Amino acid sequence: MSIQMNIERQPVIQRGNLTIDPQCCTVLLAGEEISLYPKEFDVLCLLTQYPGWVLSPEQIYKTVWQEDAVGCERVVYNVICQLRRKLKNPDLIQTVIGRGYKFVE
Repeated sequence: MSIQMNIERQPVIQRGNLTIDPQCCTVLLAGEEISLYPKEFDVLCLLTQYPGWVLSPEQIYKTVWQEDAVGCERVVYNVICQLRRKLKNPDLIQTVIGRGYKFVE
């Protein structure tokens, strides 16, 4: 019995020494795997797909959680803080005061 699957491979995202494989849900930092919760992974993928772009907390929340973004600032802020800690380089994700967050290589 043969199973036909129509699945396209998502491209690996390479940003400096950070490698993100959306298909396998893995993140490597300088070759070392980093363990992320699903929402952390999704936020990181979103930010790294648009390096240098400023994404508001509302945009991030609506895209990742797929819910209305009322009162989402604290939730997004907490995920960003966790990502900065786990990536061991807080400068990779910068805060643009009054606007949102951006990934910087």
